[in-house]
Amino acid sequence: MQYLTYELLKTRQKNMQMPYEIIARKSNLGIATVKRFFSGGNTSISTVERIASILGCDVSISSKNSAEMLLEKQIEKKALRMVNRVMKTSALEQQKPDNEAFERMLEKAKANIRKMPKSQIWS
Repeated sequence: MQYLTYELLKTRQKNMQMPYEIIARKSNLGIATVKRFFSGGNTSISTVERIASILGCDVSISSKNSAEMLLEKQIEKKALRMVNRVMKTSALEQQKPDNEAFERMLEKAKANIRKMPKSQIWS
C-alpha cells in the first residue's frame, strides 16, 4: 500500500508539475516532510492524506476480507495446529488416524475453538 500510494502521488505530482514548495505551503507541512515523502521515506498517514488532498486524491483503507472470514480462517489455522500435533504424536506411536478420522478431529477442534473467547482464538 505504501509503495503504491507513493508511486501514484509521485506520478501525479510530476504530471501536475507542482513543486514541493507549493505542496508544502498548501498542505501546511514543512518542505522537509514533503521531500521525505516523495523520496520514499516514512511519513504519517495524516501527512499522506494532506499531500494526497493537495494533489486531488483521497487515501482510503478497505478491507480485503470480512471480519467473519478472517475469524473463520484463524479458527481453521488453530484447529489444524491442534490436530497436527495429535497426528504427530499418534504417528510416533504408530497409530496415525486415517483421513476420515482426521477430518472428524478437525471439525470437532473447530467447534471447540468457536466456543472459546475471541481473545484466545487469536493467540
